Amino acid sequence: MCYNEASFEAAVTQPFPDLSRRGFLAATLAAASASAQPGAARRVWVDPRIVALPNRPWRKIHLDFHNSQHVASIGGRFDAEEFGAALEKAAVDSIVVFAKDMHGYFYYPSKYGPVHPALNFDLLAGQVEACRKRKIAVYAYYCTTWDNYLAEKHPEWLVFKRDRTTYLPRFDQTPGWTALCISHEPFVELMLRHAEEFVSRYELDGAWFDMPMPIAGECFCRLCLDTLRRRGLDPFDRDVQRRHKQELELAFLERMTATVRKSRPGCQVDYNGQAVLGLGARARFQDNIDLEALPTVSQWGYYYFPAVVRYARTFGLTTYGMTGRFVSSWADFGGLKLPQQLEVELAAIVAQGARCDIGDQLPPNGRLDPAVYDVIGRVYRKIKALEPWLEGAVPATEAAILLSGPPLERVNHDATLGLVKMMTEARLQFDIVETDAEWERYALLVLPEHLAVDGALARRLARYVEAGGALIVSGEAGLLAGGRRSWLEAQGLAYAGPSPFKPAYLLPEGGWPGDLPPYQYALYEGASQWRAGGAAQVLGRLGEPAFQRSPERYTSHRQSPFERATGYAALAVSGRYAFSAFPLGVSYFNHGYWIYRRAFEALRKAVYPSPLLTTTAPLNAELAVTRQEARAGRHGGRWLVHIVNWSPARGTPRHPVFHEAPAPLRDVAIALNLPLKVKAARGAVAGLTLPVKSVAGGVEVVVPLIPVSEIVVFEETTGG
Repeated sequence: MCYNEASFEAAVTQPFPDLSRRGFLAATLAAASASAQPGAARRVWVDPRIVALPNRPWRKIHLDFHNSQHVASIGGRFDAEEFGAALEKAAVDSIVVFAKDMHGYFYYPSKYGPVHPALNFDLLAGQVEACRKRKIAVYAYYCTTWDNYLAEKHPEWLVFKRDRTTYLPRFDQTPGWTALCISHEPFVELMLRHAEEFVSRYELDGAWFDMPMPIAGECFCRLCLDTLRRRGLDPFDRDVQRRHKQELELAFLERMTATVRKSRPGCQVDYNGQAVLGLGARARFQDNIDLEALPTVSQWGYYYFPAVVRYARTFGLTTYGMTGRFVSSWADFGGLKLPQQLEVELAAIVAQGARCDIGDQLPPNGRLDPAVYDVIGRVYRKIKALEPWLEGAVPATEAAILLSGPPLERVNHDATLGLVKMMTEARLQFDIVETDAEWERYALLVLPEHLAVDGALARRLARYVEAGGALIVSGEAGLLAGGRRSWLEAQGLAYAGPSPFKPAYLLPEGGWPGDLPPYQYALYEGASQWRAGGAAQVLGRLGEPAFQRSPERYTSHRQSPFERATGYAALAVSGRYAFSAFPLGVSYFNHGYWIYRRAFEALRKAVYPSPLLTTTAPLNAELAVTRQEARAGRHGGRWLVHIVNWSPARGTPRHPVFHEAPAPLRDVAIALNLPLKVKAARGAVAGLTLPVKSVAGGVEVVVPLIPVSEIVVFEETTGG
């Protein structure tokens, strides 16, 4: 459902002369609106498919259990009663336990085998029984294309790389994982029989399949090469490979999902690694989307989950954010986060409308570590207390980042992550969608520099703006794909080629950077040359140094200093089109330079001056808005603002950032800029009633103290 100005009875739009009556935030908003060109009408998108989802568990454990043949004893200390009691005490309401691991070993008496040689009882049965006794939902893990045993026994099933090597470890290399290709029918048929066996044998709530994605999105095994060549396609074309692997995966998911549901009606089916492009075609074969995103691991980091959840949640499925109790990565025995570290990570997960999943690894002896579940219990009991404000709460979004690319292309490009950071700090509420999505429901679209815009998309974007939408276009997204021509020429923006200088310089116009004297800001990732004419207004000029640093011409330690302004635009606005001649996303991701954030904000204010949310919170705080529809006999309609206090300790280049000593936020003002009739507001975490102030166009509260996180609940008045 899309909330817009017409969804409410009336909005207060006239500025009050006495700013104290409106509050600081609304005054800032009104001033921005008055000074800007007419901006996009606010639209707030709340996905009705998510509203209608069944209630699913909020506090899941992903209990890894990968054991090679070198582990001499499996499950020697497993006690079903102790296992179940430990989970229950830690407020766990769901868990993934193991049917088969990545080494290829089963943890129940499979007729297919191999059962782990050091296991002499049915471990899976004991775990399932302990969970069902306590009404803890239980899912069985099965590793698909990572299977060391099958890789050794069936080398003809291996994925081949372009260089004719495989992922099978060398004989002098410590094995980790390998990869098998799902183009081989005997391999797929064997996996289907495996799934049929364990799903039908045990009273499972779900089956959880790891690594169903073709590794690296391509394979050059005999079958894949022959298939593509028979079709007259080039197997060395990256896009051809991605489309073929999407086709293979779709066929696999359809068959596996049908097998599971036939074997146990009502059994949920989950597949890991789905937050890559083309999910729209795959979503119908799964019930949940689990987002593996251990933030202290370099391959993920703290901006991976905020990016992929904004993509995955747009397909109408339940999403889970999976962090870990580990200090580093999986199987980090001896690595344990503090409760406050997990608390801030879980607060950020639920703020985006996702459910919680904490990764753990069961020791080979089968006994859950008491210290681990003491930490998990402390944070999961807090999540349980907050569930009345989480269940049925759907992200409320006003903007979106547009992406394009072949299936299985990753979402987390540097440019995308840079924009996620920038837009989060700008307090925008946004999704990430592909170009074939229904993105007209958003008030503001941001086009990253790597977006391919063809003629059809350019025409659709023009219609979107004509209907009241606003655009921020970054760098080469202003060009028609495959050429050097601008699709923004009708807006007075013409491409003149790349700048020969890297870095180039940005010369702001109009005073938007702040109260600093005029300065020439380095554009470290370079820029392009754009002419602005007609209705286009220049917000910043492109500057150049005397020469490009090179072995032949250089000075001092780094780039050559600024020398001259050009006639080219570095930032420009034309109506509700805003444009940056330099790559906003990758620049901010690589450098974090504050001027890029200010440049983005200058463009945003020009085309979309009235965002959904404004605040006095510092940049390290993350804010997200969700919506709960009214529930008869329980509560009225609610708008909720999540505030997450990311308060990092200083780190070194050798270890990730840790959030273990939060510095509390104090007296944080929050303005929700919707014309609501609110009877009350409260801080759900602290249990405080918060005075509500009516301001121009919305409502405002001040939160006195936020140690780690808070949820501000605005409950609407019903009736007249």
